[in-house]
Amino acid sequence: MTLQPASGARDLNPQQVKKNHQIASKLSSLYQLWGYERISPPHIERIDTLIAAGGISSNEILKIVSDEPLGLRPEMTASIVRAASTRFKEYERPLRFWSTGTSFKCNQGIDGGIDIEESFQSGVELIGTKAIDAEIELMSLLIEALKIIEIDQKYKTTLLIGNTYIMELILNSLNIANINEIKEILTDLDYISLNKLKIDEEKRKFIKEIMNMRGDPEKILAQLKSIYGSNNYINNLDELFTIIKPLANEKGIEIQLDPTLGTKYKLYSGLTFSLISSSSSAPIVIAKGGRYDDLVKKFSSDKENCYGIGFSISIDKLRELMLSNEEIHKNNEKVLIAYKQNNNFKKALNLQKYWHSKGIISIISHEPIKKNEETDQLLKSNRCTKIEWID
Repeated sequence: MTLQPASGARDLNPQQVKKNHQIASKLSSLYQLWGYERISPPHIERIDTLIAAGGISSNEILKIVSDEPLGLRPEMTASIVRAASTRFKEYERPLRFWSTGTSFKCNQGIDGGIDIEESFQSGVELIGTKAIDAEIELMSLLIEALKIIEIDQKYKTTLLIGNTYIMELILNSLNIANINEIKEILTDLDYISLNKLKIDEEKRKFIKEIMNMRGDPEKILAQLKSIYGSNNYINNLDELFTIIKPLANEKGIEIQLDPTLGTKYKLYSGLTFSLISSSSSAPIVIAKGGRYDDLVKKFSSDKENCYGIGFSISIDKLRELMLSNEEIHKNNEKVLIAYKQNNNFKKALNLQKYWHSKGIISIISHEPIKKNEETDQLLKSNRCTKIEWID
C-alpha cells in the first residue's frame, strides 16, 4: 500500500488549515457586504463545460473514469457561467456571485507522468454588466480584499493590468504570418526566441519596444496613443486608472499597465489583471482575473446581457506568503493545565474556561501527572508553551 499522497497533492497541517479558514472567512464577509451571494459549483463537471468553450485545454483537466466525459474543475468560472446561463437564467441581471473551494489542475511531470495541482481559491463573478463600472467595482473590491486580509506594503504588491484587444491591436499591426508565435513571445517576454525569429529587423526592434512597454499607466497609455491613436479600449483604460490608481496607491499597491499581459487560460476577452507579490525570493501571483464576455456568449442561448467579469484569489499562496511574514511577537501562547489528583479534573475545566475567556488556547492533561520530571515531555507532546498546575 502506497502511503504517500498522489503526485502534486498534499496534506495540510493544523496551522495551514487555520490560516486558510481565517482568510476565506474574511473574504466571504467582505463579498457579502458588497452584495455578492454565495454559489457552490460542483467539483465534477462535464468536460465540454470545463474546457470553457476552448479556453482551457482538455489536457489540463483531471479526468474521471465514468460513462460520460467528466473531470474535476481546474477553476470555477466556467461552472458558474454555465449555472448563470441555465439555473439562474431567469434571474435579473446583474448577477453577483462569490465562491470558495478547491480546484484541480493536471500538469505534465518532469518524468512524463501526471502531477495534480490542488489549489484552494476564493473569488467573485459579476455577470450581466457591460459598463466600465463593472471593471471599477471588481478592481475596487480586489483592493479592499487586500486590506481586510492585511496584505500591506511589506508584501510589495503590484497590480498588472492589460487588455486582450490591445494585444490584438498590436499583433494585427505587425502583419506577420506567424502571429501565434509572436503572441507567445510577447506574453512570455521571450527575448531569446525573438532574436531567433526570422523577421524584418525593424519589426524585431518594434516588438522589443512593445515588450519593454510596461509601467506607469499614464506613460504607457500615452505611448500607445502615439502609435495607434485613441480608441474605446485605450479610453476605457484611461478612465479606469483615473479611479483605481489613487485607491491602490492609498493601500501601498503599485499599478502598472502591461499591454502584453497574458494568462494561462484563454478565458478572457477584454480587461485582464494579475496581482503579484514580490516580498519573497520570487514573485508570486496571488490573484488574477478579467472580463470574459465571449465565454458568457458561448454558454448563453438568448445572447442578451452576455457580459461577465471576475477574479480569483489563491488562498494557498496567500497563506504561505502570510505565514512566512508572521510577526515574531504574535501571541502563540498555549497553556497545558495539569493536576496530580484525579478528583481535580473539575477544577481543571474551570481553569480552562478562564484561559478561553482570555482568548488563549488551553488544553487539559487527561491523566494525573505523578512526577514533576514528566512536565517537559508533556509540554512537548501537547505542543504547549507553558504549564498551569491546579494542585
